[in-house]
Amino acid sequence: MSVKIIVDSASDIKLSAAEQKGMGFAPLKTILAGTEYRDGVDITPDAFYEKLAANKELASTSQVTMAEFSDLFAAAVAEGNEVVMITLSSGLSGTYQAATVAAAEYPDKVFVVDSLNATAGEQVLISYALKLRDAGKSAREIREELCELRKRVRLFVRVETLEYLKRGGRISKTAAFVGGLLHFMPVLTLNGEGKLESVGKARGIKLSHKMLNDSVAACGGIDFSMPVHITYAGDVNDGTVQAYLEDSKDTFCGNEDKIEIGQLGCVIGTHTGPGAIVLAFVPKA
Repeated sequence: MSVKIIVDSASDIKLSAAEQKGMGFAPLKTILAGTEYRDGVDITPDAFYEKLAANKELASTSQVTMAEFSDLFAAAVAEGNEVVMITLSSGLSGTYQAATVAAAEYPDKVFVVDSLNATAGEQVLISYALKLRDAGKSAREIREELCELRKRVRLFVRVETLEYLKRGGRISKTAAFVGGLLHFMPVLTLNGEGKLESVGKARGIKLSHKMLNDSVAACGGIDFSMPVHITYAGDVNDGTVQAYLEDSKDTFCGNEDKIEIGQLGCVIGTHTGPGAIVLAFVPKA
């Protein structure tokens, strides 16, 4: 019996890439200007950021439903697969709970993993899951190893603008106005419960890069024998990620070729806005 890994779109793995690697894909939804889009299916990140910048209303997101998960699981099991479903953090969305309810129809066949993470952090777990799948591990074994690994994964995000945190009610209008005047850029993380926490805020790009790298150092540095992922809310070739890497030579120590770099998608991008950089890794310690 083979193992089918299914990912949700909050992982920011493109549908085409998921299909190429033999994975299933469960899109969350983004609602913008009254129109609902299936993330990664009906709208690309480039189109999303263009619409987001042009629209002054708050965008919102909604989870994958239990019925949608049930259909995905039924199809995979009917093909003779065991299933490992890796979801967006339960601290950020109800997606994990919906998947768990749907999986109850298939005991010992469908195993759901709460990543306690998002975007690049989910990608770390997914990359490792593919390695385990290709090594012949069972779905149960993969679930157990991922539940151990998720305790070690660290994620940090540098937000370029305070506007979207303000729109989402995470900071006040006054704080956003003052922070904008002073060019403050917050650095955020996900805690052990998969919930968003502030690390601090730095004034300007260079200092925000330093705060991001200081946070990495405080974890013990990066284990480059494990997956390392960066996602960026914009065109990955616009020079922003390259500027961060240039400012981070002591952090990456010549291992830049081991970093998987991709685009931050609609679900998390709704809350960070354009320009955000997300780094996820497993520490050495």
